[in-house]
Amino acid sequence: MTAAMLAFDEALDRLLAAAQPVAEREEVATLACGRRVLALDVVSAIDVPPRDVSMMDGYALRCADIAAPGTTLPASQRIPAGSVGAPLAPG
Repeated sequence: MTAAMLAFDEALDRLLAAAQPVAEREEVATLACGRRVLALDVVSAIDVPPRDVSMMDGYALRCADIAAPGTTLPASQRIPAGSVGAPLAPG
């Protein structure tokens, strides 16, 4: 016999009804806190990193340089993490 699936709202209600708040807190060294959950939000006093960054690797190109499908362009810059690239030149 297969059990019927619960509707999302009913499943959420059941989970929330069974959840118990944890009142205990302890301070633990950073290197010993694996597999734990923070009791409070942690907010940095400084921007890290100090500029806008991409969250993934990729390529940038100028649409004006793509004259037709199959156009090949050279890679003109390699910009390692923490570095700022130069403006993209034509071609």
